[in-house]
Amino acid sequence: MKAENPFDTKITVQKGMASSMRDAAIELTDTLDLCWAAAQAVFERKAVPEHALALLPMFMARADAKRLEQLADFQKSVAAASGPAAKSKRPRRNPKAS
Repeated sequence: MKAENPFDTKITVQKGMASSMRDAAIELTDTLDLCWAAAQAVFERKAVPEHALALLPMFMARADAKRLEQLADFQKSVAAASGPAAKSKRPRRNPKAS
C-alpha cells in the first residue's frame, strides 16, 4: 500500500468515527495489505487481488484463535492468583447456626 492512499486520507479526515471503529478499520486494512504481500510472495507476478481476499479469512481466523488463546491464558493466571489465598479470606459459615 502506498504511503499516501485514499484509506489513510479518509481515516484522517473522518473525525467523528468511534475509536473502536477506527482501530478495527485500520487493523482490517493492514491485514488485507499483509495478505496482498503474502499473495505476491507466493504467486509473484501472477498474484491477483482475489488471492489476498482468499487469504484474509485464514489470517483473521488465526488472529482470532491467538486472541482466544491469550484470553484463556489470562483467565488461568487470574484464577491462579485468586485461588486458595482468596478463598481463605472469605468468612466461614457457622455450620451449627444452620
